[in-house]
Amino acid sequence: MTIAKSLLSLQDTDQALALRRRDYRQVEQELKSEGGLPELRENCEKVRVMELESKVETARLESELAMLKGKVAELETRLYGGAITNVRELTAIETEHSAARRNLAQVEESIAPAEIAAEHARQQFEGLTQELTEKEGLWKARNIELRQEKVRVGTEYNKMLELRNAEASEIPEDDLARYTRLFRSNRGVAVVRVERGVCQGCAVRLPVGELTRLRNADGPIPCSCGRALITEA
Repeated sequence: MTIAKSLLSLQDTDQALALRRRDYRQVEQELKSEGGLPELRENCEKVRVMELESKVETARLESELAMLKGKVAELETRLYGGAITNVRELTAIETEHSAARRNLAQVEESIAPAEIAAEHARQQFEGLTQELTEKEGLWKARNIELRQEKVRVGTEYNKMLELRNAEASEIPEDDLARYTRLFRSNRGVAVVRVERGVCQGCAVRLPVGELTRLRNADGPIPCSCGRALITEA
């Protein structure tokens, strides 16, 4: 086998290796993400805390409402019971009564929104919990598939790597080093064919002298664009 054909074969193997490596990384990335379960669990916990806080706030408001109702009733008894005749004392009670009534009205207005917020959080938590349960079930099966896929791709990659190393060992060191440099700098295309006098790497028609040189060369020659080696079709 000529050096040109050896390099073409090595390039095909390296390109296939790159695809296997990409597939392997994608599998690893999906395994690491756990199907989005960590983020869903975090959101579920945040909503659970929101629901708890909303319930606590609702209970606090209800307790404050009961206390204020009792206070207003007590002040009204003192105010209208006839037992207090001192004008100054009556004025003080009236002021306290008005303040208590205002506070009572504010608390009454706050309870409904708090209850709505608590109910919204409860429904949201319920929905997220159901979604989490469903996705955890799906992830169990997907996790098994991915781990099997990881082993399969990894095995194929290792076998192909052995083949690649065997192919590379048959190529002279200088040619292999030049190929490696070009393969890395040209996104996986180091060796290209010449078809009908045109370099398939840069789409430039080669001069007659270059074509003659290529035909007479023992191996590939550098293209004038400096991006790839060229081999005769």
